[in-house]
Amino acid sequence: MRQSVESILNQTWKNLSVVIVNDGSSDSTHEIGTELLTLDRVEYISLEDNFGKWRALNTAIERFDSDYVTAQDADDVSLSDRIERQVTSLRETQTLHNLCGFYHCWSEDEVDAHKNERVSGDLNTIMSNDVHQMVLAGYKQPGINHYFTGEFETAGVTALFDRRLWELGLRFNPPGVGLRVLNSEDSDFNFRATTLLGRTSILVEKLYCYRRGTSTNNEST
Repeated sequence: MRQSVESILNQTWKNLSVVIVNDGSSDSTHEIGTELLTLDRVEYISLEDNFGKWRALNTAIERFDSDYVTAQDADDVSLSDRIERQVTSLRETQTLHNLCGFYHCWSEDEVDAHKNERVSGDLNTIMSNDVHQMVLAGYKQPGINHYFTGEFETAGVTALFDRRLWELGLRFNPPGVGLRVLNSEDSDFNFRATTLLGRTSILVEKLYCYRRGTSTNNEST
């Protein structure tokens, strides 16, 4: 978790804070979270019971005010320019919701190979109308990921969105509620944000290291 938090604190976009949410875990999260409170711009919330990532996200966003919101799983790492380029993409396209690409990392060697990469130059962004059409097409076709963005693969957890989505009442759903599908609060939230508002853009850059074979999303059902 420390590496994950540090990858956000070391972003080129400096106007940010990190909120660590311990969702009733039984591992060392509480000890590490308490230690990380000594770092600047870090807040820590400890919840008594494990209800799942959906509640942890809702709790953190509700408690803290900010113009933009994103999330990161405790075992993943963001490239240092991820936030800056996503915020820039959001602003340039005048959208409210943005996702980027990611690296599948099955080993620490793969994380090490990508975590220090940098992306420079002009942004390559898929505009909202195209994103909306692709996602709808993917949802309707059996065998295709319902959050379908053509040949470019996005990760649900990379979503960065304008807080106005929250003010409109959009929340992360628990299992079995609304359009929650595939047992993923990220995918469900992103699908609803994209199809209901039509204001999603996709940054065609890999800015996130997604550790495979691990899970920080255990939840009570």
